[in-house]
Amino acid sequence: MLGLTSLSALALILYMAAEAFSLAHLRREKDSFATATTVLLLLGFLVHFAALEIGGRAVHSVPYRDLSSSMSLFAWMIAASYGILLLRHRESSTGPFLIPLAIFFLLISLITHPGPAIVSDPKRSGSLFAMHVTLAIFGYAALTLAFVLAQLYLIQNQQLRRRKLGPLFSKLPALDVLSRLHQTSVVTGVSALTVATVLGLIWAKSHWGTYWDPKVLFTFLIIGLYMFTLFPGRAGGGKKNAILSIAGFFLLLFSYSIVNLFITQEHMFQ
Repeated sequence: MLGLTSLSALALILYMAAEAFSLAHLRREKDSFATATTVLLLLGFLVHFAALEIGGRAVHSVPYRDLSSSMSLFAWMIAASYGILLLRHRESSTGPFLIPLAIFFLLISLITHPGPAIVSDPKRSGSLFAMHVTLAIFGYAALTLAFVLAQLYLIQNQQLRRRKLGPLFSKLPALDVLSRLHQTSVVTGVSALTVATVLGLIWAKSHWGTYWDPKVLFTFLIIGLYMFTLFPGRAGGGKKNAILSIAGFFLLLFSYSIVNLFITQEHMFQ
């Protein structure tokens, strides 16, 4: 598995280089810095994918069943979600706040990596199950970006009210742009999580004979809460939506940790 570790380390270096150029662009706003950020991020994304491909072949499944693999896949999905924001909005000033998420989770993956690969459970296999897991993690990644963007919105809003912007936050986009970035992240996350849930229900009915699992209830609660952030035209909508998004993220964390550890049986970490 040396190739996997080496590729993951290279991806981490590329992400860190992208973050350095992203910070430089935030300070000086040179097009060359923005271009370098995008190129390095794309290279890191592709190298990271190669590492995940090696890991997936080793366990004959989507690499998610141990801490190292799941953190690596989550980091890659965060990079993918940020790439969607770049393509959709052409706004790179939030990069210094979002790219570190991919760096952080990939670093955790590398630190926790040494250990035997956990081969896929035959009961949890097949393309339908793989799509369910992949889209669910992608949804979590997009909503993690929404969580950070919601915090940026609240901080920026507070500083504007005080008419005192710090040197870093003065380079951030306007509130309406942050709001649109946040909305795109939420739509992406909710859409992926909804499709993942539907696929999971189909798979569960086929393999368990039932749709029911406590995890399903919490997933619907998460989707419902985030849906409220997409309603336009409410008084104080931007601020309220940001607060709802942050609350939704903590519910997501509760579902991913406490529910998986102590409440559900079928989605329990193994």
